Amino acid sequence: MIKTIKEVAKYVYTILGAGHEEATYRDAMSIELQDRGYTVKTEAPVSIRYKTRKGKKMIVGSGKIDLYLLKGLDYAVVELKTVSRILKEKGKKTKHDTKEYHQLKKYLEALNVKAGVLINFPFPPENEPEIIE
Repeated sequence: MIKTIKEVAKYVYTILGAGHEEATYRDAMSIELQDRGYTVKTEAPVSIRYKTRKGKKMIVGSGKIDLYLLKGLDYAVVELKTVSRILKEKGKKTKHDTKEYHQLKKYLEALNVKAGVLINFPFPPENEPEIIE
């Protein structure tokens, strides 16, 4: 599933180019993934849960997942960005140091999903999108 998501992201960026709003890339990826047999939910809501020291569980917030995918029995979460770069030069910033990566991890935990991808369609333009698993 991750391989297909990466292929679709690269294809969408090749066709659309740089400089679009995040929603434009989201909708193009949704269409392309559906054409490849995926069930796709855009802007899927997710609840942020909190457990007190005494074990009381409450919903304390919410978020929206850009793309929530299903194929067969496999689920995946895809978060999209449109910024210059998420990761800097090697050695200076790793994926684990980014707010975007932590956001993706929280969504995966909230939904109990293992597969997740963070995709950045960069501007200024680069040869391909930045893809972080």
